[in-house]
Amino acid sequence: MAGVAKFDRKAVLLAAAREFADRGYEGTSIAQLVTATGLLRGSLYGSFGSKAELFRLALDEALADDSDRDLVIDLVTVALRERAAHDPEVAQLVSERLAALDGTGMPASEQIYRRLAARAGIHPREP
Repeated sequence: MAGVAKFDRKAVLLAAAREFADRGYEGTSIAQLVTATGLLRGSLYGSFGSKAELFRLALDEALADDSDRDLVIDLVTVALRERAAHDPEVAQLVSERLAALDGTGMPASEQIYRRLAARAGIHPREP
């Protein structure tokens, strides 16, 4: 009888989140997710169903964890750019996070702009 594979679900989701944040949804291959998470392809599909579902779960985990603000902003940007228009669950998660970001003293749009600029090596002046 085959044993049930055990892994740290949160760690796998955050590893996938970082991969999606770095490469974008379309730019992240299953092979890259396998490498990043340490799971086999079959385990990845067996546990998460599809790349789209893995993205949703990784986004949800990163938003819930919220310990890495840059990761959250990068994922929100990927979600807005590549997933929200055709995935209502992603759109809802992003909408909720944008509202939460707006309540942190700096508008969400400014936070996203500053993160994108920083990733490009541009450091905008303070207002």
